[in-house]
Amino acid sequence: MRSILVIWLLILPALAHAQYTISGNIINLYDKKPVAKASVFLSNTTIGTASADDGSYLLRNVKPGQYDMVITAIGYETLYKTIKVEQTLNIPYIELTPKTVELNAVVVKPDPEWQNNYRIFKDELLGPSDYALQCKILNPEILDLNFDKAKRTLTASTNDYLEVENKALGYKLKYLLTNFIKDYHTASLYYQGNVLFIPMQGKPSQVRKWYKNRLEAYMGSSQHYLRSLLGNQLMEQGFRSMRLIRKPNLQRPPDSLIQAKIAKYGSAAISIHGNSIIMQKKDSLDYWLERKRMPKIVETLVTAQLNVDSLIKKTDQKGIFAIGFQDVLYIVYNKKKGHSNYDKRPLNAPDFPTSLMNFSEPYAFFDTNGIIVNPTSVVFEGDWGSDRLAKLLPYDYDPKEKENGKP
Repeated sequence: MRSILVIWLLILPALAHAQYTISGNIINLYDKKPVAKASVFLSNTTIGTASADDGSYLLRNVKPGQYDMVITAIGYETLYKTIKVEQTLNIPYIELTPKTVELNAVVVKPDPEWQNNYRIFKDELLGPSDYALQCKILNPEILDLNFDKAKRTLTASTNDYLEVENKALGYKLKYLLTNFIKDYHTASLYYQGNVLFIPMQGKPSQVRKWYKNRLEAYMGSSQHYLRSLLGNQLMEQGFRSMRLIRKPNLQRPPDSLIQAKIAKYGSAAISIHGNSIIMQKKDSLDYWLERKRMPKIVETLVTAQLNVDSLIKKTDQKGIFAIGFQDVLYIVYNKKKGHSNYDKRPLNAPDFPTSLMNFSEPYAFFDTNGIIVNPTSVVFEGDWGSDRLAKLLPYDYDPKEKENGKP
């Protein structure tokens, strides 16, 4: 395994500088005529274009890796195509399906809760970072927001691109929202979308600030971690990987028993005699309330540094790697100071920004850009779990963009 890592350490600089093109034609599925002015972009990158009158398109400066290509056009269904770039690609024809147009009466109903729902949506989508304060959704009116009181869920959808201006990082985002669910019952958030990053133009002082903020957002991120893991440079880049063991708390009774006992002793705890209220069996009630406060999970942090060999595996697909761990991967980044968003740190844990990778599948697969290509395979907690759209960087982000003269 170590020999493989050494080989890839030598190859990675070449891959980082390799850039290719993707070309092809967009046509109508049924009559095979070209589709002009279709938007063609690689999701979560700065790479996009529009098809010419003859349906042709050309994407330039594409780094090796796996991408979701997104094609949209007025009057057609959106098409998603996963591609892996190892060399210059020509995709002869991409066929778009015309939308079936249904003309229904439009009934506009005022929604008194829309503003409150929008505030919640915006806060969740942009995230809690300071960068979110410098972000603005330019066309919120296209959002369809719905709060289901029975299910206690907030959902959001749209038929067009949300346009988000991020003055902290210097990007205008065209965000095609495909899913958004905030579930209050489970205290969970799930959202998904495809985004094209358009670099903003600014004065030299603004551009310098954007460079600085982008680098700050990148340092310690999951993208930074996976790139460092692939380059066998975790320690040099400031990362420490440890093992977090989570087990059910055997000292805590089942919820059903706890609730039953609280109901029993709670109803028996109060009796009224004349003008007096007498507390009875308080000790029993306190006992079960204490059991309710006990954690359901017991965590044990093994502080020994994990080595790269135990985390990363090469796959049979060129440029795709696997990371997996039986327990929870506990990651500390020691080149930043400040409070971590993970507030459940064990007592023996270092006091630095902390993120957790909790695997729901045996492996998460990632490419040379440090991007996980099967994102449902892992759940981020802590700092990475709170990173949202305001701190999102393009997959093709180059931390040396300032030196390389990129916008």
